[in-house]
Amino acid sequence: MTTSSSAAKPAEAPGTLDVIMARKRRELGTRPPPTHGAHPPTRDFAQALVRRVLGHPVNVIAEVKRKSPSGGAFPHTDVVAVARSYEAAGACAISVLTDGPDFGGSLEDLVAVRAAVSIPVLRKDFLVAASEVEESAAWGADAVLLIADALTDAELREMIAAAKQVRVAALVEAHTEAHAERALAAGASIIGLNNRNLATLKTDTGTALRVMPLLRSRSTALVAESGLKHLADLTAARDAGANAVLVGESLLRDADPGRALRRLLGLEGGGT
Repeated sequence: MTTSSSAAKPAEAPGTLDVIMARKRRELGTRPPPTHGAHPPTRDFAQALVRRVLGHPVNVIAEVKRKSPSGGAFPHTDVVAVARSYEAAGACAISVLTDGPDFGGSLEDLVAVRAAVSIPVLRKDFLVAASEVEESAAWGADAVLLIADALTDAELREMIAAAKQVRVAALVEAHTEAHAERALAAGASIIGLNNRNLATLKTDTGTALRVMPLLRSRSTALVAESGLKHLADLTAARDAGANAVLVGESLLRDADPGRALRRLLGLEGGGT
């Protein structure tokens, strides 16, 4: 008895990104319209990314979050204290996770962190609509994260246009060259290359290194994201074209995240 090689395979379970985005789209339909009142003057996120800092191999967007689907809970619950330690250690901007169910964050965390630091603050979440970009500005975000892999071309264009309208920067994240090209075509000028595949949660730090050289001449700023744990990772990202890197988990696992950032930047011992 033989088995046909064309027999249907069992359907794979949805990846983490698919699950989160489906939840976000459901939540959007049940939430009240965002407040569109006045928001504080925007801090220049794009300029913070490209400004050269003497002695730093590359600019660092340092992240605060309470937990993650892959890493569980982090030992630091005071996101304001962590953000202040990052700024003191030389971060160029702070990324604040505002998703609640999977990351334990909130828009209140965004407000508290922005009030506590003087550098730009990025709202990192799984945004699905232009109204959420407007909401982010109303809550004080200087920049928003948009995930090209999870949004249609029309959604990307609309959300990037909304960001320009409310004067917040849009960091458009991609995992592949194809999605980075989609982001540029939609009007993105700041591109993040995520080394982590959000469908499988597997990380390959070579991803950004392979794709960034193809984008350098067509973007205002490039950001390498995920899996960057050592000074050598930062210098490799810089050499491939990164203006900045986004780092969170490796810092948040340390007893002193600010010290961990200084070590990562090579400003203290142990940053190899």
